[in-house]
Amino acid sequence: MTRRQSWVLVHRWAGLTLALFLTIAGLTGAALAWQDTIEAWTAPGLVLARPGTAGAAVRDPVALVGAAQARHPGMVVSFLPLTVTPGHALRLRVTWQDPDHAPDWDELFIDPCSGQELGHRRWGDLTQGITNLMPFVYRLHYSLLMGSWGEWVMGLAALVWALDCLVGFALTLPRRQRADAPAPRVWLSRWRPAWAVRWRASRTKVTFDLHRAGGLWIWPALLVFALSSVSFNLPQIYGPAMRALGGRDANAVLASFSLPSPRLHPAIDFAAARARGQMLAREVDPAVVPRGTTWLWHVPSAGVYVYGFTTRADIPDAGGGSRVIFDSNSGRLMATTLARNAPAANRFTDWIVALHMARVFGPVWQMMVSLIGALVAMLSVTGLLIWHKRRAARLARRTAQGWLSDAHVKP
Repeated sequence: MTRRQSWVLVHRWAGLTLALFLTIAGLTGAALAWQDTIEAWTAPGLVLARPGTAGAAVRDPVALVGAAQARHPGMVVSFLPLTVTPGHALRLRVTWQDPDHAPDWDELFIDPCSGQELGHRRWGDLTQGITNLMPFVYRLHYSLLMGSWGEWVMGLAALVWALDCLVGFALTLPRRQRADAPAPRVWLSRWRPAWAVRWRASRTKVTFDLHRAGGLWIWPALLVFALSSVSFNLPQIYGPAMRALGGRDANAVLASFSLPSPRLHPAIDFAAARARGQMLAREVDPAVVPRGTTWLWHVPSAGVYVYGFTTRADIPDAGGGSRVIFDSNSGRLMATTLARNAPAANRFTDWIVALHMARVFGPVWQMMVSLIGALVAMLSVTGLLIWHKRRAARLARRTAQGWLSDAHVKP
């Protein structure tokens, strides 16, 4: 077996292993690129503000959360969006102090202008109706509906996918010309057929060309989506790799502040934490965008607040990529992550994540993400068809060889 044949075998078995995972991920990802738009159709009563509130003043999110917690004793809000998209509800993911007596919902929607509750749902539970369609699709996309085990499986699949992207690309390159070739051709001219589809050829050749050319045309995007998937689902691998390349692992930073026991009731509440975060943000980076995306995250296990804010150095459209971490009791600054001086490895990760989640370049990139998702599914299907066709041909040859052998030994 030649070296190329060995890599073909690796690519074949990687593709067979990943086919189901990538088909599911591609098709669900194509829909998730339009998650907010689709949710406005499937759950308008939850995700959209009440009709007639357009142009009305938006209430303070901190005050809205405080009122909601007073209405629902035992409800805990750890992550608070401080900016709300106009016309949309304030969306809160919540937990409960007493899980044994918790209600059957973990997501709360509040009208940001009137302060009225629009409703709630258990995120991803499709039995609650079509209002949970997109969260269900999201769960299917990143964990196959199997919780932490599914996340781990999809992470391993993404890692194999990233490596197989390199193998697949290498297999499209033209083979080395023989020294005694009668008419040597330029390397690029020999590679050009790999980028084309012979539409008038046989169905088998069209299938092969779709698989090879389709993968080549979107190859950079395939690698971006594979690597970003590893960053989502296998942080225990991606984090150390990023640190080895000079980056900073946000999970490791928070883990370094771990307390012996969680600080569930800090001295600083959300209102004071927001004020402290705003002051620290202005101190560490004068390029803060006043009306940019901001958010606040309480991390009891580390005894800190994380305040996210937007600067002029942040990725366009995404926002909220810079942050300050401070003690939830004293307000002492513990760490900063600023877009303007982020290591190249972190900047790379921020970009591939934003591209994966269609948070940049508006509807144009959303359409591209949907197209890429459909093409990922197509590559998986065509790969299976190619394998099936060649397997059938190999079995036919073996059958013919066995028949000829039997005929040869007969008297």
